[in-house]
Amino acid sequence: MTLAMVETDEEGQPNRFVRMVNKTAIEIQDNIDCGRITAERVEEIHRELDMPEDEYVQFQELKSLAVQAELITLSEAMTIYQYLGQIPETFNQQPIAVKAALSSFFLELLTLRKAGKL
Repeated sequence: MTLAMVETDEEGQPNRFVRMVNKTAIEIQDNIDCGRITAERVEEIHRELDMPEDEYVQFQELKSLAVQAELITLSEAMTIYQYLGQIPETFNQQPIAVKAALSSFFLELLTLRKAGKL
């Protein structure tokens, strides 16, 4: 499972979201190869991570606030935007590694918002 995004931005700075997705892809494949999870279960999880429109809109908003709060770089925000796409269906059709990694980050953003830090 290889994803074709570069792990650094135009200034050579690390892009943690590309690294996170690549790491997640490797971990998922390793878990399948070692028998800790089946490919069928991975497909089920893939469907479970589908994002409805209201969550998609909220994620886009929180991503923008994270840039303003300097929690993520503009380059990282653009990476997230590319993964999310312009409509929820784009995200929902992404590979499981993208959906898992970004769903984890979305949870972090929601936690920050609830704590009043975003």
